[in-house]
Amino acid sequence: MRLFTAFGFAAALLGSAGPALAWGDLGHKVTALIAYRHLTPKARTALDALLAADNDSLTPPDFASRATWADKYRNGHRETAEWHFVDIELDHPDLQTACFGFPTASQRASAGPAQDCVVDKVEEFERELASPSTPPSERLLALKFLIHFIGDLHQPLHASDHMDRGGNCIGLSPSPDGRDSNLHAYWDTGVVLALGGSANEIAAKLDAQIGPADIAAWGRGEAKSWAMESFLLSRKDVYALAAKPTCNDRGFVGLSAAYQVTAQRDAAKQLEKAGVRMAILLNRAL
Repeated sequence: MRLFTAFGFAAALLGSAGPALAWGDLGHKVTALIAYRHLTPKARTALDALLAADNDSLTPPDFASRATWADKYRNGHRETAEWHFVDIELDHPDLQTACFGFPTASQRASAGPAQDCVVDKVEEFERELASPSTPPSERLLALKFLIHFIGDLHQPLHASDHMDRGGNCIGLSPSPDGRDSNLHAYWDTGVVLALGGSANEIAAKLDAQIGPADIAAWGRGEAKSWAMESFLLSRKDVYALAAKPTCNDRGFVGLSAAYQVTAQRDAAKQLEKAGVRMAILLNRAL
């Protein structure tokens, strides 16, 4: 979700639809439910104990709901807004620039800096979660940020940009479901809603498609390579549009039936990868 500093067309476009959140609550719950199925018994016990000690009321206390916590927290802590994405430019991909030069946190990861990207934050919060010297309160924050940001990292429009605020400035005409006003919102929620009626239903269906070879393949790499993987998917399929308006163009596009079929296939795979990789990181850290 971009931290908007300008209004005009973008504000008008988004005004009736509300803010776009990576995958929306539904998608983040799906990734968490898939991940929970792949935790080791030791990691699951440690995770459950951490969650049981959390009195935060921003979300319900279950693991799937806690995967949505960072979006709720951001509403009152705008200094965390840029941590949810990495703006890799479509025509000139430069991960280091998109990550503000990979700033080194001089203190707790939850304390900043504000100008940082999701790649850095995944790595920082995983280290904090794994370290026995991390204070309990920070360790709990690390868990809640980490399980959300792994999901964010796999939403293609949270790893790409084309001078359009990650698709927020590309209006849809018509909207596939009558609600999604722009391309980013479609990839956040519309494409996930098309996969099933509930988080449990979608997670069960997607998890049944994951085999040992998938787990082995998806476990390779790190946050940087996963970001570039999402970027390449975005360049190949997400931006496979007849026109690519920017925020200056104030343009609208239509999504063909073929585009939506591809989008659903891609979103399903990205949710699966996010769930498996979340489990791998949690098994390692816990």
